[in-house]
Amino acid sequence: MTTHQYINSSSSFRLVYFLVIGSLVVWSAEGGHRKEQARDRIVKLPGQPRNVKFSQYSGYITVEAKAGRALFYWLTEAPAKSRPETKPLVLWLNGGPGCSSIAYGASEEVGPFRVREDGKSLRLNPYAWNQEANLLFLDSPAGVGFSYSNTSSDIYTAGDKRTGTYI
Repeated sequence: MTTHQYINSSSSFRLVYFLVIGSLVVWSAEGGHRKEQARDRIVKLPGQPRNVKFSQYSGYITVEAKAGRALFYWLTEAPAKSRPETKPLVLWLNGGPGCSSIAYGASEEVGPFRVREDGKSLRLNPYAWNQEANLLFLDSPAGVGFSYSNTSSDIYTAGDKRTGTYI
């Protein structure tokens, strides 16, 4: 691979992420997309405590319909009293590829909840980053976590060698 191809691949990858995140930000802020927001809104997670004072959304972003690729996201807003629309958006991507941002980043690192010892209920994380920012967890690439691809070759080619091409 030439340096020129590497730069173009890297630039394309960054552009896709910029477009995905930009779309989510615009989608979240636009009043005309209330149906989509309502569809992706999480009212309550199983075992979630009652005193949650922030909104949550999750769903899929189609990144390539023809190949059946979609990335799963979970957005946790800053608490309503802190006016989430004025807070920054933090995109959380766990390393790998192969590490789910939801399964590890959200549940073990900076997310709003921790799983209780009983494995059936959640507790609020007092150190959650969504206290100061809107957090967007993205399972990427397709095939990681809840993200998927209907093209089986995507799963076999999503290793470290391919990732190095884009980063």
